[in-house]
Amino acid sequence: MAIVEIPHGSPGYLELVRLRDLHLRQPIGLRMSEEDLAGEETQRHFALLWNEVILGGLIANPTRTDTAKLRQMWVDPSLRGQGCGRALLEEVERRLLAEGIHHLALNAREGATGFYQNSGYHVVGETFTEVGIPHVRMEKRLG
Repeated sequence: MAIVEIPHGSPGYLELVRLRDLHLRQPIGLRMSEEDLAGEETQRHFALLWNEVILGGLIANPTRTDTAKLRQMWVDPSLRGQGCGRALLEEVERRLLAEGIHHLALNAREGATGFYQNSGYHVVGETFTEVGIPHVRMEKRLG
């Protein structure tokens, strides 16, 4: 498996959008829209690849010089529980830290909080609703 950064607007990016829709939006009765994609040209798109097939993805949105928000992480259901998500998250964290990002934030679906807590994130604040389902804000300090 390889973790690569995918340029915005490329065929790989379009496939990441399709897969985000399939794995993150459709299961909760939503579809990706142009509004959902607005501003993504300034964000970083990472893919988990195996034999040139995208099996996972994560978006990093730099918000300040030393801070980024992680968005819409997913791994193909057939790979869950095998460490692929952790590998993707850790590699993106490593790359961001090497570029001076020391603080990460994310909005985790309630069912994913254990995964992020096991990766060093902690809950900040109360549960809230985003895209119609419960989420919690989580943060992590790198380095």
